[in-house]
Amino acid sequence: MQNSKNYKEANSSQGLSRDQTWQAIQAQPTWDICVVGGGATGLGTALDAAARGFSVVLAEVEDFASGASSRSSKMLHGGVRYLQQLDFALVKEALHERAIVLANAPHVAQVLRFVIPCKTLAHAAFYGSGLKLYDLLAGRRNVGRSHYIASEQIKAQASALNASAHGIQYYDGLFDDARLVQSLARSARHRGAVLMNYCHAEMNGQADDGVDLISLTRKDTSAQFALRARCTIFATGAWSGECVAVARGSHIVLKDIGLSSGVLLPKTPDGRVLYMLPWLGHTLIGTTDIGVRHPDYSDTAPQDDIGWLLRTASQAMKKPLGVSQVTASFVGYRPLVRTPGTSKNSSQFSRAHLVERLAARTLRVVGGKWTTYRRMAQDALDAAIEQGVLPKAKPCSTAHLTLSPNPLLDNAWRTQGEWSDEQLEKFVQSAVQDEAACNTEDILYRRLRTGFTDQSLARVLQPKVEQLLKKF
Repeated sequence: MQNSKNYKEANSSQGLSRDQTWQAIQAQPTWDICVVGGGATGLGTALDAAARGFSVVLAEVEDFASGASSRSSKMLHGGVRYLQQLDFALVKEALHERAIVLANAPHVAQVLRFVIPCKTLAHAAFYGSGLKLYDLLAGRRNVGRSHYIASEQIKAQASALNASAHGIQYYDGLFDDARLVQSLARSARHRGAVLMNYCHAEMNGQADDGVDLISLTRKDTSAQFALRARCTIFATGAWSGECVAVARGSHIVLKDIGLSSGVLLPKTPDGRVLYMLPWLGHTLIGTTDIGVRHPDYSDTAPQDDIGWLLRTASQAMKKPLGVSQVTASFVGYRPLVRTPGTSKNSSQFSRAHLVERLAARTLRVVGGKWTTYRRMAQDALDAAIEQGVLPKAKPCSTAHLTLSPNPLLDNAWRTQGEWSDEQLEKFVQSAVQDEAACNTEDILYRRLRTGFTDQSLARVLQPKVEQLLKKF
């Protein structure tokens, strides 16, 4: 039960190449834990495990956060709509975790005020009472008290909206999901976790001494290695197979339409709320909730979803929104745990998570949402220890573990579109050497977020990034 010492020491002082990471995986005969999946939950599990003193290796078949973890709603929240489902335990847990992320990752997470415009005083009273309960469930970790606001205050915070005589203001969290994933990865590496993206992992039975055998295959070189692990934890989200129902959430990004607050529209035709957020100098609008058979890695949302979002948001705007205002779109896939008697409408599925034991030394953590990634990781490791898969170890410490920033890339968006060739070269170098980026999409989408805010600019920058990649 010891982290990879040499890897930890080297990674604390310099970026490690993929070859060095691969060598670190092969250098240790048996690992305590192999995590499969490099999204928020998988990386959160690797960080928690390393902080407890376990040796841990993580394999991600694509890039870190290439699935839903870079394509989320960007909100750290308890889930206002889950109050209507009377799922108070889920809301309370998520509000608790919201406060932890805000405290541990202030470089990429912040409190944001929201406005709910209301046509009548009765509507304001209805939503206001629900949000008072939201405040109450947050307890001492509440980030701001909800209250009634009048038309002038609504206009000051969201001048693009239709005039509303009444409104409710409340507070939630806003974050940069792709950058938070990199903070998790950075923090895990500093504690000795060995993380490999573009690496396929496949269970291959058990060795004679009972440990799991996992076949690892590098996608760039096709090199293979038979990894030995005392415990395997799958955290593959929407790619977990038949145990989850998958819902597609499409989002669109527009040039800033003048919102200083988030806006929540509590009723839409598909049963979800619709929100508009100020995000990275743009306005983000989401989301749809459409059940699908399989997730994919699409870079843009379907045209039907884009049209629905524009039409639905326009109903609340002074001027209708048009396709020409859309600078980017993206799709995230939500893994929803299947339970008996659940409605077929994915908007009615719970966002609770589940830890299940698949085999003697293999567990899977599924469901949940971004805000609760840390608790999902903690529950998975606690279950492995309680069930005797792993030996007793130090208790979970991630609730009070400040995550490591990368100021260069965390703040790159502030000057997006104005980068000099020298700045771009520094960004690419850090993305490759510090954050394991392998190609232009890794850099332009998940390291610099250009593809998530301005896809035309991303296409312009792509040839420059391709040339710079050859240097590193």
